[in-house]
Amino acid sequence: MKLALSILITSALMYGVSAGIQGAGSPLGPGRKYSTIERLQPERLRAVHLDRMRYAAARHEVTLKTGYTDYRAILHVHAEDSSHTGGTRAELLQAALKAGVNIVMLTDHVRSGRDFINDSWKGLHQGVLFIPGAESEGFLVYPRASTASKTWKTRDEYIKLIKQDGGNIFLSHAEERLDWPQDELDGMEIYNHHTDVKDEGEFNIWLRGALTNADRLRLLQTALIDYPEEVFSAQQDYLSAIIGKWDRDSQKHRLTGVAANDCHHNQVFTVTVHDENSVDVGYITSAPTKTTVTANQIEGVRRLVSGLKPGELIARLDFDPYERSFKYVATHVLSADLSEAAIREALAMGHAYVAHDWICDSSGFAFVAMKGSRKLAEMGDELKYEGGLSLVCALPVEADLKLFRNGVPILTKNGNRLEYKVTDSGIYRLEAWLTLDGESRPWVYSNPVYVRGN
Repeated sequence: MKLALSILITSALMYGVSAGIQGAGSPLGPGRKYSTIERLQPERLRAVHLDRMRYAAARHEVTLKTGYTDYRAILHVHAEDSSHTGGTRAELLQAALKAGVNIVMLTDHVRSGRDFINDSWKGLHQGVLFIPGAESEGFLVYPRASTASKTWKTRDEYIKLIKQDGGNIFLSHAEERLDWPQDELDGMEIYNHHTDVKDEGEFNIWLRGALTNADRLRLLQTALIDYPEEVFSAQQDYLSAIIGKWDRDSQKHRLTGVAANDCHHNQVFTVTVHDENSVDVGYITSAPTKTTVTANQIEGVRRLVSGLKPGELIARLDFDPYERSFKYVATHVLSADLSEAAIREALAMGHAYVAHDWICDSSGFAFVAMKGSRKLAEMGDELKYEGGLSLVCALPVEADLKLFRNGVPILTKNGNRLEYKVTDSGIYRLEAWLTLDGESRPWVYSNPVYVRGN
């Protein structure tokens, strides 16, 4: 929702502000029954919340052990790096501590005169590992050394520069780059929250109108107080086109799937009294802006300012504090220890999975290849096909499990454990889905196990 305020207000005026916009005609993605606007109704939010509490109560420790520690990592994080970023690195740290995040992999917007490696945070801060990087040239990049003095002419040269001496690089915003080759990359974003928001045209119109509609504004204020995580997650979808690219490209090259929170803490809106006939609608980033909306433009403004004095705050809607974003989705990295070298290696190897932990804490999830009682491979690993090979999955709650081979579903099952006898080579990965308010939502995406032929 990185929208200029002038566009936001203009769109509200063009399309109207009646509460009747319900997303009619909008295609709903896999598992969805409700539009985002419908998901934001109080009865829907409450139902989702109750289901989340039910999963939390049922959660148990996973007995299938990988031999690694499960570290929660956040990739694609912005702070103090552009005019449209509203948060600080100190806020990132506090959010990580509150959300149980172990690793923050920063992705600065590249700016002239600033070195995104040497001028950022690095190493452990109060037990949280910070790894500096950037969102650059269509990638999330984490070089081992500064690139400030380096030059390149082609995309391939840039990839080689970043990967030098063990740097990591992932395709970012894949929806804009579905035709980009990934043979030399470590991986790609298989879920990006900003990507998920971009196709919510009717919801964005509804939201813009809510800023000058008393009833809708009150609904949002109450919802953010009572159900903050449910509101933040109302737009969650399964990004089929991006998952499809991952499946296709993984058959050519090992490719680690990661989550992109793309968090900025810049979705903060204010409505204040300008005078007896108008309000100031503010869009807070590191450079706050505002637009004045009059009762002549939108009739509902009169109701908002009635009985109030100029300068009084009518509403402040903070949708995306870092802690809420961190709880929403994460990349779980399986590593022997919390060191930069170990985390980099684990991500390059694909020893990781993506999870929407806002639904339920996925920690301990396991997806391994076994022969008898002996583990042969972890997520991201390659092994040769042989007789007696099985794929085993275990989760902390029962879920709808979907096993894929080369991007095609081959087995579905409900439960907290799945075992599959492998009969052929292929690229195997698993998804776990949970039901919230009658809707099936994606919860966990494993990285593949690569079973090669002889």
